[in-house]
Order: sequence, then C-alpha cells, then structure tokens
Amino acid sequence: MPVYEYLCNRCGGRFELNQSINDTPVEICPSCKGDVRRIISGGSGFIVKGANSNSSVKTNCGKPQTCCGSNTPCETPSCGSK
Repeated sequence: MPVYEYLCNRCGGRFELNQSINDTPVEICPSCKGDVRRIISGGSGFIVKGANSNSSVKTNCGKPQTCCGSNTPCETPSCGSK
C-alpha cells in the first residue's frame, strides 16, 4: 500500500498515511483541522535483488556487482577488497 505525505496549509504540519491508490485524499489536518494537500515526496521505489539483477554491470575488481550497488562501475581497481 502506498504511503502518501500531506502538508497542512494552516499549521505547516506534515504527516504520512498508508492509503490505497483508490482512496480519497485526506482534506483535513488531524492536528489543527486546517486544509491539507498531498505533496510529492521522494518515495521509496523498489530494489531488484537476485543473481541476475546486475548482470550487465562490470566492475574493475571482478566482483559481480559494484560495492555501493550503483549501476555505474566504480573506478577503483581495489573495489570491495579488504
């Protein structure tokens, strides 16, 4: 279920709600009863994990994926070594 973030126009308060995509947006602030609007936040996206999730990524150190999980290989030959 998506998490929606709201901002109150009166008190400036922010709050988040788990709502179905089909639910009606909230219109009243739970703190001051002022008008609220749903804001666009960073969101969370999703992460693909598994043996083939980064199969096209090649690193300089020969490891199957980058140290930080980036799709761009790092330039350090000792990537991930101890």
